[in-house]
Amino acid sequence: MTSFHDTDSDETSRTTPDLDAPWTYATAAARRLTLPDEIEQRLLYPRQRQRATVPFERDDGSRGICEGYRVRHDGVRGPYLGPHRYDLGLTGDDCAGLAAATTVSAAIADVPFGGAAGGIAIDPTDLSRAERVNLTRSYATRVTGIGSQTDVLTPGVGTDERTMAQVADAIAGRPDGPQRGAVTGKPPALGGTRAITRASGHSVAHVTQDLLETDHDRPLSDATIAVYGTGHLGATAARLLEFQGGTVVAMCSDGAGLTAPESENGLDTDLVPSYLERPDALSAYDDGTVTGTENVLGRDADVLVLAEPATVVTAENAETIAADLVVEGATGSVTPGGQSILSERDIPVVPDVLATVGRPIAAHLEWVDSNGRDQLSDARVTNEFGYALTDAVDDVRDRRESCRLSWREAAYSVGLSRVAAAYEVVR
Repeated sequence: MTSFHDTDSDETSRTTPDLDAPWTYATAAARRLTLPDEIEQRLLYPRQRQRATVPFERDDGSRGICEGYRVRHDGVRGPYLGPHRYDLGLTGDDCAGLAAATTVSAAIADVPFGGAAGGIAIDPTDLSRAERVNLTRSYATRVTGIGSQTDVLTPGVGTDERTMAQVADAIAGRPDGPQRGAVTGKPPALGGTRAITRASGHSVAHVTQDLLETDHDRPLSDATIAVYGTGHLGATAARLLEFQGGTVVAMCSDGAGLTAPESENGLDTDLVPSYLERPDALSAYDDGTVTGTENVLGRDADVLVLAEPATVVTAENAETIAADLVVEGATGSVTPGGQSILSERDIPVVPDVLATVGRPIAAHLEWVDSNGRDQLSDARVTNEFGYALTDAVDDVRDRRESCRLSWREAAYSVGLSRVAAAYEVVR
């Protein structure tokens, strides 16, 4: 069981995501809902943990060995669903926190899945393409329970659609037959939907625009945005927000940032991520000022989007945040201590379980198609994805307003109450 992080201050600063945080928020929400003890205990402890030794062959013929994990938090609403990530510092407790967050997010999305998470403790950039394939296939054959009706993998940090294709292929020869539905985020050539590869970025952009225009009475065309993170999620969200009329005034990677002059129209979101990923090229970018990451966090903007899988806002730096709205695009980027201070300063925080609710929505659409339950065109996927996102935000907004909760409290309240309702009918 992962340890709870109940205090309002952070004992140490971390660069890895605070993946204990979902337990803190889930505990508070469960107690606020006054759930029966039996249901509360089921929500606060993972149903199953797996830890596996994952051997693989290296290019030089030597044998590498890594630790692999898969944690299944709760499956009362349907098959488990959750990210598969490659991260050198990954632990079983990290996976447990991610799994709990996925349970809540899937319930907010109102799709028939529970939450799971897993992966391998390794830096994927240290692997050749062949080594990565060998490692992925080894993991898929050693972790039990992966399947379209049991536990469905989605891409996470350090993995992509190729990883999902390799997992699907590795288990295709099992006695229970092909398992196309055992993974989502597959390449379109293997039955994947194009929407899911961009789901998190689309979700963050959609939720940001919805809250700005509905709750802050500010059209996106008049809004300024700072984005912390230049990976796939951050770059996609920045481009979409700019495309819809927003002005991105600052962006940063985990090592350097760029800000636009106050009098200019903003950064070019098509170019900036590539410059920030290559620090030696920053001096060649003429339309912005090179700065530290802390200056991006403290930039005076309407919205701060946190899109880096790292602890970003803590009790130590939350006072420096100058945005009117913080959107948490990565689990654990705001610690409970940081959340507490932002709440005291009346800065709303959109939690990851709502900001990235598009991930389980897109996964469900692909899963339905892969299992032959319906044939979905790209146009239909796009439409249903957008409608489901809007419904999820509206559900949380209604709970927030009726119960006078923060966005995070309301999101966890909606998610856990739906899981609890499922337990009530099966008891």
